[in-house]
Amino acid sequence: MENNLSYAERIKLKYHILSKTEKKIADYVLAVGFKVSEMTLAELAQAIEVSEPSIVRFTKALNFKGFSDFKAQVLKDWGKEEQTSEKPEKFVDLNFSQEDTIDSIPNKIIQSTIKGLEDTLKIFDYQAFNTAIEAILAADRIEVFGLGTSGSIALDFVSKLIRIGVNANYFADNHLGQLSARSLKKTDVAIAITHSGSTIDAVNTLEIAQKTGAKTIALTNYKATHISKFADIELLTGDHETTFYSETMISRTSLLSLVDMLYMGILLSDYERFTTELHQVNSLVEGKNY
Repeated sequence: MENNLSYAERIKLKYHILSKTEKKIADYVLAVGFKVSEMTLAELAQAIEVSEPSIVRFTKALNFKGFSDFKAQVLKDWGKEEQTSEKPEKFVDLNFSQEDTIDSIPNKIIQSTIKGLEDTLKIFDYQAFNTAIEAILAADRIEVFGLGTSGSIALDFVSKLIRIGVNANYFADNHLGQLSARSLKKTDVAIAITHSGSTIDAVNTLEIAQKTGAKTIALTNYKATHISKFADIELLTGDHETTFYSETMISRTSLLSLVDMLYMGILLSDYERFTTELHQVNSLVEGKNY
């Protein structure tokens, strides 16, 4: 399967296990794209300010034979992009400036969202997905954690789980969440939702949960490194968030898609049971409408 991935998709899939230097190389390569294929090993090393052996190790970490093999893949991927350049409009970067018009906003938002979701699907780990569903189904209790914008996503997930009769909780107060995490057991599951994966409270909460022996799951971005240390299972988004309005736009949509995937996976795992629960809840809600 990995051989069918583009160089960018391989980088995103492996990013969280790369070394600090390799991440520096990855960031540069993702930023300049096909231009790498026009550079020698020495030129690339000089541009990134790393050693030539570091770049070779980086390419091998992505399961390429070496730098030449990596460059060939970059060139191949660029050729594919050129062949499809007649498409209506390629990805529009979500960086706004004073020169932008109000009318340009809808197209930028939609195109960026589509690209973020497509990138997430390209690096999607189906084995981790199935393992996460199995863990949630087997859990006695599920705690979902999220701060800021991720908090609304966590609440959405818990609301979905409660609707189908799953024992799930969310605490808007982070301190209460951490206190609750301390009481988790080996039969429980803790799920942290965070785009950056580096928010101290989110990382600490998952660490607390892991120390109790609970199964830990992280829904985060492919560049997240801190929270991955305490996640038994990771589901990663592939979007590259911009600096204009960090962690509230494209990342939110990608994380919500992971939540919906898990919810539907759980529902389909025991369709009769969960749809019966859902029907009863829907009847209750409908009874509260005039």
